[in-house]
Amino acid sequence: MPPVKLCGLRPQTYEHPSDASALDALSHNAGLDKLIRKLNGWGFERILRVELTGSYLRVTPDNFADLHCLLVKACDILDMPEVPGLYVAGGALNAFTAGVEKPLIVLYSGAIEALTEEELLFVIAHELGHIKSAHVLYYQVAKFLPVIGEIVGTATLGLGELFGMGVEVALLRWQRMSEFTADRAGLLGCQDADLALRTLMKLSGLPAKYFSQINTEDFMAQAREFESMDTDKLTVIAKWLSTMGATHPWTVMRAKQLLQWVDCGGYDQVLRAPQALPFKTPAGISRFCTQCGFALRGIEAFCPGCGRTLKEA
Repeated sequence: MPPVKLCGLRPQTYEHPSDASALDALSHNAGLDKLIRKLNGWGFERILRVELTGSYLRVTPDNFADLHCLLVKACDILDMPEVPGLYVAGGALNAFTAGVEKPLIVLYSGAIEALTEEELLFVIAHELGHIKSAHVLYYQVAKFLPVIGEIVGTATLGLGELFGMGVEVALLRWQRMSEFTADRAGLLGCQDADLALRTLMKLSGLPAKYFSQINTEDFMAQAREFESMDTDKLTVIAKWLSTMGATHPWTVMRAKQLLQWVDCGGYDQVLRAPQALPFKTPAGISRFCTQCGFALRGIEAFCPGCGRTLKEA
């Protein structure tokens, strides 16, 4: 059965609670405002867009038509207001999203070659989840900040002090948590839990010669075994220390979180009535950005969702 369109889908209906709490902690970091202002003042996004569009192949209805159809299909299912740009790049089995004002998705050739159309739908919907949940501003700062630091030098950027204030650690933690939300969007896009797990298995490094022998039941068992380890406090600490410098959580951890959402009924609830789920205003929220709808506390100098100043937003 083809996936159903989730009319009126709001990101708050499927966002992972750890994503929301990590973003809340990040938005209260004293150094982040200075960091965003500096990058925006330098036209960071414009530089990034020029680099990406100048290096990669644009997907259009006439060029890579099958990929364009998947993109439009995913946008239709997730009720996206606009279809972002899609580009193809040479590289490993991966994808990423960039651009706040005009988002674009980059699919690496490794993913296109290794994944079926249905699995690519999960990946594209995953990236659309980052866009729909307004992750892209923080996401691209976390992704490209080290590169900028190497090229220009922290002394020139004035970022050394910011790193000392914990911005980098907070960004990395939030980025890992945001993947749980994006995985939920990916599942809502393909609407097949077994397919989503199969895709995660391939993303985790499964050799191509074993693709025809994928056993998602064993992967599910491994994910649930991983969850049971949380009863050991020493293991919990080891997990935290092992991932604190990473941009993505372990793939088995992602599978565990996705299975928990399915098992608790949250996934089915969104499928049944995405537009009827109650919206709860978070404590301390005074208003919303009229540009992107991001919740504001009234003390921000810029919108954490779209990066615009409050006057612009």
